[in-house]
Amino acid sequence: MTAAKDTGAERMSAYLDAELADEDAAAFEEQLANDPEARSELEALRKVVSLVAGLPQVEAPPDFYEKVSKRIRRRQLFAMDGGALALISLPFQVLSIIVILAVAALYMMAQLEQKPTAEGLQRETIPGTAPLDAPAPLDAPAPIQP
Repeated sequence: MTAAKDTGAERMSAYLDAELADEDAAAFEEQLANDPEARSELEALRKVVSLVAGLPQVEAPPDFYEKVSKRIRRRQLFAMDGGALALISLPFQVLSIIVILAVAALYMMAQLEQKPTAEGLQRETIPGTAPLDAPAPLDAPAPIQP
């Protein structure tokens, strides 16, 4: 947007908000009388203002102020050091994640390659049942053989 258009938009907004001095308001009204494009732009701006005024009030979230403050501080920090901190910290974060994943993968591979010991294969018996290697009672029916 050009500086003249930007100034015109600011003047229109100030005119609608009744913030212009009397002589500035009179000069602006004279401009509106001579410029149909400016009149139509002012009417469009009036419609937008009335639509926005008709919207319901929305309350900001409780942590809105803290989030905005953090963003402002980050941008100021980024602007002060030229972004060097962000350029350095991101690769270290990525490298840290890769190292952690590699260590976890190596640990899992080592655990899977270990042969189970005889102690690890023994099953616990449930109370009230016979162990697997115990002979079946004589009065029990024989298992069905396929």
